[in-house]
Amino acid sequence: DGYEGEVLPFLSSAGGDGGEPWLPDVIVVSAGYDALESDELASISLLPKDYGNMVRSLRDHLVKEHGEDKVPPIVLGLEGGYQLQPDKNGLSDAVLDTVKALVECYVK
Repeated sequence: DGYEGEVLPFLSSAGGDGGEPWLPDVIVVSAGYDALESDELASISLLPKDYGNMVRSLRDHLVKEHGEDKVPPIVLGLEGGYQLQPDKNGLSDAVLDTVKALVECYVK
């Protein structure tokens, strides 16, 4: 369940057909927060830290494939997330962890 059981194996196996790597000008991610464990409508159990880990994994993959100097910008469209009651593993924590990961990856 969750990031390590479902998402990470998928990300690790995702890749091209073994041909020439494709380098986009920008990567746009629809960052849906309705997969949070604390969201009553979630069908997967992600923790707030998992969103930051996904950003870091994406950046690490891009560096590995294309080199540090050719990594395109990552743009996140924040959407989803229907948990309105604040708690320690909620929507605000997940968004914060996502933004922290972007800053770590791109602000030197």
